[in-house]
Amino acid sequence: MHSYKVEAVVVRRRNFLEKDRILTLFSREEGKIEAVAKGARRPGSKLSYLCDLGLVGTFRLHRAKTLDIVEEITPLFLPERARGEFARAQKLGYLFKLVDRLYRAGDPHPVTFDILCLTVTGISERDYPLIFLTFILRMMDDLGLRPELYRCVECHKKIAPNKAVVFSLRSGLAHQFCAKGESEKISPDEVKLLRLIFEWPFEKVARSKVDSKVAAHTYQIAQEYLRWHFGDILPEQLL
Repeated sequence: MHSYKVEAVVVRRRNFLEKDRILTLFSREEGKIEAVAKGARRPGSKLSYLCDLGLVGTFRLHRAKTLDIVEEITPLFLPERARGEFARAQKLGYLFKLVDRLYRAGDPHPVTFDILCLTVTGISERDYPLIFLTFILRMMDDLGLRPELYRCVECHKKIAPNKAVVFSLRSGLAHQFCAKGESEKISPDEVKLLRLIFEWPFEKVARSKVDSKVAAHTYQIAQEYLRWHFGDILPEQLL
């Protein structure tokens, strides 16, 4: 089969030769793909506008010995409202770098693909307060790194509502007196928020309202959790 179609998001692009671009696509069907869009930098090229970061679309690709070749792009969503909005563009750029660095070519992750599409749309259209945090934690879940939120990761006993806990950066909640290794302080409201993020449907929790201090510290915990597991391969931390 010389040509194939995938639904994908453009998560990276770079110049190639004089008039081409290499696109890194995160696809539902085949995971990460690198493909060349020939002539995409040529003035008036139909592909030029369709090679922007964050474009969600259907791509028809031609299989080649090295880089596959983009034959056609049918756009489904363009994050146009994020252009000129620095905070939104910065968030989207960080997410695209995360996906590019944490996922391998040929390794499909349809769950991450679906929530990435929802996140691109949500940040572009309105930038819901919890959508960025929700994506990061759901992505970790899809990578097999969902933190334990109901039992102590050290003694494995159920965590009672009145017990003081910390967040172990290795694996999740631990009783304060059981904690070993690196950990972060965490409040009962932050524990509740973490549980809701994993229990509720993505769109519902992403659009929910929450105290800004609770959201900010929970985001900090999520970033430290990411960094503990992936370290130097992460892009520069977004504040």
